[in-house]
Amino acid sequence: MNDTYIIPEVYDERSKLPPDDDTSALEEERSRRKKEGKADDIIAMQTALCLLIAIGLAALNIFRSDIAGDILSRLRGLSADTSELFPNPISMLTEYLSR
Repeated sequence: MNDTYIIPEVYDERSKLPPDDDTSALEEERSRRKKEGKADDIIAMQTALCLLIAIGLAALNIFRSDIAGDILSRLRGLSADTSELFPNPISMLTEYLSR
């Protein structure tokens, strides 16, 4: 009987994956897009959200015009207001230092 221990072959996990399942290609694409500064996903999400809000307000105006009018007047008031919802820390710092 042979007491020689045979070391099993070491498998590289990436070599077993088909090219479609290789996450390194996805990571390279993500880092490339990040370096290029593309904000496609953000712009698409904001566009979709704005469209949904506009469609919702239009539908609300058809069925419940009193509520839609209240919402639109509130939005007009918020857009005309010059005060900031969140104070700018740089402005606060410059005001404090100018005293």
